[in-house]
Amino acid sequence: MDKLQEILGKVSIKLSVNLYINAIKDGMLAYMPFAFIASIFLIIAFFPIPAFTDFVSSITGLEAAVWQGKLALVNDASLGIGGLLVLLSISRSLADKLGINGIQVTMTSVVAFMLLVPFGANDTGNFISVTYLGAQTIFLSIVISIISAKVYKFINDKGIKIKMPAAVPPAVAAPFESIIPSFVVIFIFWLLRLTIDAFDGGSALAVFNFILGVPLQKVGGSLIGVVIVKMFSQLLWFFGIHGDSIVNGVMTPIFQVLQDANKTVSMAGGTPVNIINQSFWDSFAGIGIVGAIIAIVIIAKSKRYKEMKKIAGVPYIFNVGEPTLFGIPLMMNVIYFIPFIISNVVSILISYVAFATGLVPVCTGLAQVPWTTPLVISGYLATGSIAGSILQIVCLIVVVLIWLPFVRIADNQLIKEEAALENKGGSVQETI
Repeated sequence: MDKLQEILGKVSIKLSVNLYINAIKDGMLAYMPFAFIASIFLIIAFFPIPAFTDFVSSITGLEAAVWQGKLALVNDASLGIGGLLVLLSISRSLADKLGINGIQVTMTSVVAFMLLVPFGANDTGNFISVTYLGAQTIFLSIVISIISAKVYKFINDKGIKIKMPAAVPPAVAAPFESIIPSFVVIFIFWLLRLTIDAFDGGSALAVFNFILGVPLQKVGGSLIGVVIVKMFSQLLWFFGIHGDSIVNGVMTPIFQVLQDANKTVSMAGGTPVNIINQSFWDSFAGIGIVGAIIAIVIIAKSKRYKEMKKIAGVPYIFNVGEPTLFGIPLMMNVIYFIPFIISNVVSILISYVAFATGLVPVCTGLAQVPWTTPLVISGYLATGSIAGSILQIVCLIVVVLIWLPFVRIADNQLIKEEAALENKGGSVQETI
């Protein structure tokens, strides 16, 4: 265990201080509020109860398609340009971490991004399809952000820039100093666009997805992939390392692209097919450690665990697990190693089978509920069906059963330790 802790500690340190992973994580976190906001409007627009749809149509006097379209405007203005939002946030975050001009790097990244976006034309002039701005371009946005920032920094650090006199205010000098670094970045992406046009005739998005995007989705969107990621995250947590912060920086872009694909199909009235997505990860893959506190509530008799019921129970209604992790404690507790690692995996397997067999509708992608949303509620919102809530309850029961024998072992040990302390205290008092 010590050797494993040493290895994982080194890995987590390298990942946690990696500029690019942290920039991606920061960028995706900045993107998340808009996903939640858009979800609120989409839930109302496509609420999975026909009576509700009829009710809104009756009080507004509008056909369902009309008022649903008006609510969907928020989605079009936020997640509809999700790739562009991620580009902006990651570029700024990476520029700040690299110590270069954040505004100029961000604007340079936007120009580079737009160079790779194919323009269409109609009677009214040129246009850009939102297909090339939405969440499906997140992977491309990440790559453009990193390349733009790195090239900009390389040129800037070499001192290849227009130097203004010292008397010129920084706000005026900065744009002039960025001309050459920005030019180099834009020139590189211009050449890339010409190359794509000459040899492929398609778009950078199509080329990138073929080379990297599709393989990433295949791996990250597979059952084996998500199980490995979750086990790695739990292993980090066991040794006191914030596992979610490590893996989310890498996996969130993949889950978001899969989520967006489901949302697009759902809005068109189709049936989504991506079982693994952000909603699956948040609402079903995270059911595991909660079984520990419920098991304690059911069978624990030691004084310590009785106090834990008061502290950890309420926070875990909102999926806040730190009181349980630190209070029991679960971390570095060999007794709990097995359930700590496998309980979430069992939830993943049960949920995946339920979705794959059609017992529960696949997450629609319309509702990306916050991770603090209580179980049962999140299951219903994510799937648009009461079956999603039932699935969460089933997973909860199973993980509690997994935790029960281990909690009993630990609780019995605590009872013995508490009894020994009381006896020792009593003998001391008698001696006095």
